[in-house]
Amino acid sequence: MNRRMRDTLLGILLGFIGDVIGFVLYGLVFSWMNGVSFGHFYQKIFLDTELFRSQILTGALIVNILMFYILMRRRMDDLNKGVLIAILLTVIGIVYYYT
Repeated sequence: MNRRMRDTLLGILLGFIGDVIGFVLYGLVFSWMNGVSFGHFYQKIFLDTELFRSQILTGALIVNILMFYILMRRRMDDLNKGVLIAILLTVIGIVYYYT
């Protein structure tokens, strides 16, 4: 496997890690602002309520968008390609939950 392919795969991994970090940050802010626990947010708001899933995933994408911008400024194109693939896969998930 060459370096470009390895960097793209690493970018995809970074993108999915960014999704998880964004989800946790979104959940912590939501929990803090509404006075509920993170477990309540995850179980009742995310898993049990289909209405909010796409909105929560959209909020979680902010971390990846920031990561995309930083990698673009540093000209790390192969990593950036992987992050963009992760963003597009997450958008497919958002569209799936939106319908």
